[in-house]
Formats: sequence, structure tokens, C-alpha cells
Amino acid sequence: MQCNVVVDSREHSTAIEVINELKRLGCTVIERTIEAGDYVISDTTVIERKKAMDFINSIIDGRLFDQAKRLIEHYQNPIILIEGDPWRAISRRSIHPHSVAGAMVALNKMGIRVLYSANESLTAYIIFSLAKVDEGKPIKAVTARKGETIRELQVQLLGSLPGIGGKRAEKILMEFGTPLTALNNFESWSKINGISEKTIAAVRKVLTTKYNNEAEERLGNGNNILDFIE
Repeated sequence: MQCNVVVDSREHSTAIEVINELKRLGCTVIERTIEAGDYVISDTTVIERKKAMDFINSIIDGRLFDQAKRLIEHYQNPIILIEGDPWRAISRRSIHPHSVAGAMVALNKMGIRVLYSANESLTAYIIFSLAKVDEGKPIKAVTARKGETIRELQVQLLGSLPGIGGKRAEKILMEFGTPLTALNNFESWSKINGISEKTIAAVRKVLTTKYNNEAEERLGNGNNILDFIE
């Protein structure tokens, strides 16, 4: 039977080596804009590919669990595939190993499998192997993302701040009404359940640090994902 893999259009444009290896292994690669994840191999299985540094960054900035929630909402068998060594990537960011381990445990409790790959070639082989397991199962129609609403953009704007994410962004907007009002009163976010003073300190640093093209300002050592998980 034919190995079919649907690849999100954004992933397709940046993962050339993975795509070429999938084709070499005999997979038909179908490019689409999909709702969640990077690779769809059946009605039930989706794979989110994350390079090690992106995985670490997504823990720090709060994106990881918003993405995980979307995977669960759309597929019964969601997988996050980490490419590279996340423990080595930690050394380049201010995050404790326990925070990374805690995030992995949290993903497991959510029902998301976490797999590991050393490089693009092995990533392709893992995707190919998973697709062969699901061989013969249908791949549901993959539809393009709808145009983003103002509400979605508002949530994304606040959710991109460190330690906030979509769920807390919605709570903030419910409390303050508009993003502008919320940002003007970010020091008061601590009254919202789940937002700690440590998170507000990180947000304060992002909002008040002068932009510098020549030096990357990093958040302090106090950012622990376990403080951000409700």
C-alpha cells in the first residue's frame, strides 16, 4: 500500500531534508495548510516536529501547551517529535532541567507521546515508520485555516508573552476588556488565578526593555515552566 503523509505548508517550506527523505523512502507527500501539527498520517495520528531549541523556547514562552491542546482537540493520537538533544539545548537558555522534565511529564499526562530523533534523516524514517503502522487508514480531509478573527488575534497578541499562553490570555481579556487596557495594567494581572508575580516580572522585562538590534536580552533564571502550569 502507498505511504501517504500530509505536510503543513509552512513545515513543507522549511523541512526540505525531511521531505526529500520521506519521498526517497517511498512516501507520497501532500502539501496542505492544516489545523494542528506538521505531519498528518491518518485520521487519528498527527506529528508535531520540534527542533530541540524550539522545544525549549516553546516551554519558556508558553507556546508548548497551547500547541499541545490544539493537537489533542483535533487528533486522538498526537505525537511530539523532538529533533536533536534538548538537554544540550538547555545550556543556551536560562531554564532548569527539572522544568523541561516537568513539561515532558505534563505532555505525557495530557496523552501526547514524546519521541526523539537525532537528525532530519531519522525524523523522516520515524514519520515513515509511523505512517506504515497506520497504512490503509484514511486521512481525513485537511482544510485550510480560516481567516483569523480579531478575537483570535487579541488572544495571540497577549498569549505570546512569556508564561501567558492562550488560556491565560483569555482570562486577561475577560478581566480587562481590550489588549491595550490589559497591557497598560499588566502589573495587576496577579489577581488573575494562575498568573504569578514571577510571570509578571518576565512580562515586565519584555515590555520595558529597550529594543536592541545588536544584543539579545535574555529573561532571568527565574522562569520555570512548572510555575506557569495550572
